[in-house]
Amino acid sequence: MTTLTAPPRRFSLLTSITVGGQLVGAAGLIVQWISAPAMFKGFGFPPGLFYVLGAAAIVLLNRRSNWAPAAAIALSLWITIGGLAGGNLARNLADPRGGVVTGNIVMLAGLAISAVAGVFAIVHNHRTRPEPWVAPLGSRNPRRVPVALVFAGLLLDAVGDAAPEGFNWDGPGPILFLILAILVALLPGNAMIELSMMLSLTFVLTAFMNPQSGRRLSTPSDVLPFAGTLMQVVGLALAVLAGIVAVFPRRARPSIPAPK
Repeated sequence: MTTLTAPPRRFSLLTSITVGGQLVGAAGLIVQWISAPAMFKGFGFPPGLFYVLGAAAIVLLNRRSNWAPAAAIALSLWITIGGLAGGNLARNLADPRGGVVTGNIVMLAGLAISAVAGVFAIVHNHRTRPEPWVAPLGSRNPRRVPVALVFAGLLLDAVGDAAPEGFNWDGPGPILFLILAILVALLPGNAMIELSMMLSLTFVLTAFMNPQSGRRLSTPSDVLPFAGTLMQVVGLALAVLAGIVAVFPRRARPSIPAPK
């Protein structure tokens, strides 16, 4: 992507606040972990901790791109919307344990700060250093094919996630992955691709560890659950593998001197 060839850029204050908000969100998750470790016994640690630290790292690694803060914005909304739609956030805020409530408030505050600062950071980046718009799926992007495969993989996962419930799109999973696919197709740079890789890898590993997924994959006669789970696994794996190709730096070809 053309954003990788841009000259180095020092962090603006807004970008620093965007990253800092993710770190505050991580601190909130750690408070919850300390207060109620049994809440995360399936993983041993809060999985959201991996997400927010990953989003912060993506913003840092893509600091030469004007769109890098979009990863923090998307992840903040992902956790907030997913938590509200799934009911986990409301339950945690009503938990009798003070540490759980405090941790959730700190997490939400950090994510809100990160999302708002990220929006202003993107606007500031474009004002201070304009860069050409290279549509991810446009002909000017030499890596449009792997980007298109990332988009297809996320879309396949969204459909597969809805399939076991008879294509019920009311749950947060299908909608969130659909939105993520749209963002990958629209926003230049590598930040959204890397975010989708991180989320896809986590979800596909979780699917393999989930006994319910194993039961669905071992029962092809139950068509919708079997097909939906298979579509999810294939789609998530495709997003990860195609994403690696899309963001992996290309080696410059040595120039061949013209014959005299």
